[in-house]
Amino acid sequence: MADASRSDASRPTRDGATLPQGRALPPAGPQDPLVKPKPTHADLAGSRYLALQHLAREQKRATTELLQLYVLESFLRRLIRSQHDESLVLKGGLLLAAFDLRRATRDVDLLALRADNDPAVVERLVVEIASVDVEDGVVFLLDAITTGPIRDDDVYPGVRVVLQARLATARIKFSVDVNVGAPVVPAPIRTAVPVLLGDERIHVLAYPKSMVVAEKLVTALQRGRASTRWRDFADLFVLVPGALLEAEVIEALRAVASHRGGSLQPLAEVLAGMPKEAQARWATWRARQGAQERVPEDFAAVLDTLDERTRAWILEAAKAGGRGSAPL
Repeated sequence: MADASRSDASRPTRDGATLPQGRALPPAGPQDPLVKPKPTHADLAGSRYLALQHLAREQKRATTELLQLYVLESFLRRLIRSQHDESLVLKGGLLLAAFDLRRATRDVDLLALRADNDPAVVERLVVEIASVDVEDGVVFLLDAITTGPIRDDDVYPGVRVVLQARLATARIKFSVDVNVGAPVVPAPIRTAVPVLLGDERIHVLAYPKSMVVAEKLVTALQRGRASTRWRDFADLFVLVPGALLEAEVIEALRAVASHRGGSLQPLAEVLAGMPKEAQARWATWRARQGAQERVPEDFAAVLDTLDERTRAWILEAAKAGGRGSAPL
């Protein structure tokens, strides 16, 4: 027979109270602070979360990746409704969706046409944009922002604002990078950026495609054989065969090279010997990004193709710029 003192023993509950040993602890429910309720279709945020989760399964991608992209799209929706719509230009990975080249990215890259490089000014600008009211289920958390100069491999001066957003039960951290001083040739154009869910297009002021190509090419030349920006080579491999005006690309190449203080010469000459050195790292990056269907496994084939497609542009841009053929 069990000892009576043992049956009267108590045990703690989730809220710190005690229950006799013989009583069952009630199951945790939505009201329990230790349990996060699952997203449902009962509200917009939950509905969008579940739609992104379903899309991720269909596309065999991580839900977190699509949540990240959705939040970046949400920031763009607010940008085009803000007073800064005409003074900020979209560039970088998020813009690539407009050219049928969507890939994972964690930041919104912007060029400021009429803003200085002061972190406080840029932070205030980002907060103003994030505060615009848009019904898409995303809530930007503006009480936990960090701001500072961009210190990575960006060639232009700029400010990085890191903030968080919430969609249903998910908290998503991302950054807004605002650069200043870069030339945009031809001029920025209003571009339709497709979104993950539905047929919406976000019409944002953005780099023209020729400028995207020119910056990536000049960066590849500038970094030379030490480059590890595999995404630039992959992006160029997909972008260059598309519709491009040769004169625009040549002018953009000349403008970027001149601004960065260097000259131009063909990829094959600057990157000679790189394929053998970089093959293993390229193959690893390609597999990790799931880019097997977009770009060849052989890095030499990638560079040979890019050199063939861009050589005439680069030589003409070097001639038009009146510069020598020394590497950047």
